[in-house]
Amino acid sequence: MMKILIGILILTGSITLFLFYNQKQLPTEEDVFNMTDKWSLRTEEVYFVREIDGDWLTMFRNSHSITVARLEQNWLGNWKVRDEEGYESTLISTSYPPREEDEITWASSGSNGKSLSYYFGQILNPMIYRIEVETKKNVFEDALIFSPQGLRFFFIKSDEDMFLPVNIRAFSEAGELIYSTVK
Repeated sequence: MMKILIGILILTGSITLFLFYNQKQLPTEEDVFNMTDKWSLRTEEVYFVREIDGDWLTMFRNSHSITVARLEQNWLGNWKVRDEEGYESTLISTSYPPREEDEITWASSGSNGKSLSYYFGQILNPMIYRIEVETKKNVFEDALIFSPQGLRFFFIKSDEDMFLPVNIRAFSEAGELIYSTVK
């Protein structure tokens, strides 16, 4: 009886340590490749995995698009691609490869059931220094700009419903308007 009790305690302790260790692991690029391995379009490159505004986000590319996805850890400590509602879904993507004549590529998406929207794109014109998006009538937010692997992208997560028409403006370092989706 004592051997069974000791065995149960050792097994319980081992499982607890395993789960505790897994819960402390941060997501990696390898996790993204593993999560998307069975998708119809295979992930070719992971640009980053990082925490932004309290969410773990990743940006990756396949043969047709560049995608931003939210990562969530399950109770076993494994990382999964999940949207804000908990479904296996990405947040937003833009076309790849971009056309050379474009200033930027961009996409916007909203969330069902929540006041939430995303704006994302690739900055192609090297003169663009700042991007702002109209997230409410006459309210513009500066986009987060990041440069993984020598490419430039912008991203905004807004706690508002998507404001239409989508108004994205790009400015030079001197503040000159270079590009606008609304004329």
